[in-house]
Amino acid sequence: MSIFSHPSVNADRIVRPIVLLVDDEENIIRALKRTLSRIGVDIVSAPSAREALYILENTEVDLIISDMRMPEMNGADFLAEVAQLYPDTLRYILTGYSDMESTIKAVNEGCIAGYLTKPWDDIALRELLERSLHSKLLEVRNRELSAELLQRNKELADLNQTLEQRVERRTLEIKQQSVVIEQSFNELSVSYHHMVKLASSIAAMREPEAAPAAGLRAQLAEMLARDIGLSEQEVSVIRDAALLAELGRVSFPDTLMGKAYSDYSKLELQIFGRNPLHAEAALMGIPGLVNAAAIVRSQYERYDGSGFPDKLVGDAIPLGARILAIVRDYIDLIRGRINGEHLPAAVARADILSFAGTRYDQVLAQRFVQLSADLLEDEFAINEQRLVANELKVGMKLARNLYSEKGIILLTEGHELTAGLIEKIIELQDMSDESLAILVRKSVNNCHGDEEGGV
Repeated sequence: MSIFSHPSVNADRIVRPIVLLVDDEENIIRALKRTLSRIGVDIVSAPSAREALYILENTEVDLIISDMRMPEMNGADFLAEVAQLYPDTLRYILTGYSDMESTIKAVNEGCIAGYLTKPWDDIALRELLERSLHSKLLEVRNRELSAELLQRNKELADLNQTLEQRVERRTLEIKQQSVVIEQSFNELSVSYHHMVKLASSIAAMREPEAAPAAGLRAQLAEMLARDIGLSEQEVSVIRDAALLAELGRVSFPDTLMGKAYSDYSKLELQIFGRNPLHAEAALMGIPGLVNAAAIVRSQYERYDGSGFPDKLVGDAIPLGARILAIVRDYIDLIRGRINGEHLPAAVARADILSFAGTRYDQVLAQRFVQLSADLLEDEFAINEQRLVANELKVGMKLARNLYSEKGIILLTEGHELTAGLIEKIIELQDMSDESLAILVRKSVNNCHGDEEGGV
């Protein structure tokens, strides 16, 4: 059975991606159908671009494979029009070697995600489509989470009924019934939070540091939300959104995991740009997470309107998304996600402040910098620990660059400490008026305070 052939929780049919094949040669359509029948997709076909556009008006298509040479309108022009009308639909072109120049032009202009040459390799074609449609698994997982929540609710309802029967049999007081109801409510709340953590853990499965980073993101978002006087319900929604902010990264290819944003290629940026939409799609169907899903969708909007996916401006961006954008980027700067350099907390705060009013809400950015300045830098270390010079051990590796009082880099991130280097650091520390910020990578042993400090 295909990886897409999962039963729907709230529907009778199986959730399957829809692939549209466009070619004026019927034998090509038949051959493609035979090849794709093994991966569990629903297939529709059209002999011309005009009929394909009519299908797109009435059907939510996930992926299109179009021949380059067709009467009336060629494949490149057709997919360019599709890109304007249905930008989220994946687009591939089927071409011969004689059409490679126009095909490459279509790729460069962003009209298509890639091309397939004739004759094609059946196995490679199936593998390509399965990778391209992998985000559909998020929808399936969404339904599974909804089913788990429904099951939890049913168990709680059964528990309530049992407790009520005991109340009737033993003629307990109304006060005892209130205790039972309160207990059931608490268990429902625990079940809900378990579901949120479960969804958050899915996003963290492919990155070792993602789980603690999500926890820090949620704490900082909650801190700022409480400071500006939001209600407990609003704070809870923002905290959930912060935990689930990276759910869309589940669909990323391996090449993007751990890669700094500044190193992304144009195609990788396009993949990254779909991240908030995939996360929203996974959360929309879950009761209680609709508002959090809206925040996650808008987290990459910028205050000046230059963000994505909706180009929202100023206060049109949800307040929770404006908060999430600040704390997310702050932690990403410290983690080295932005440009590959792990910034000290003070430098990260300065970076946030420099974009106040353009990238971020100015009032929120200024307030966040004031609040976070009172926190210890250690609180944001994902896989680091702060030590004084006398606590350094041979074999430890620096988690970040070691700076002098004047901001000069003394040792770079990842440098392994020797006895001679430690002696020089201690001498420098003795000569300094302030403690040096020495951050080393944690190991299994020294995470718990043991003597050994090697990596």
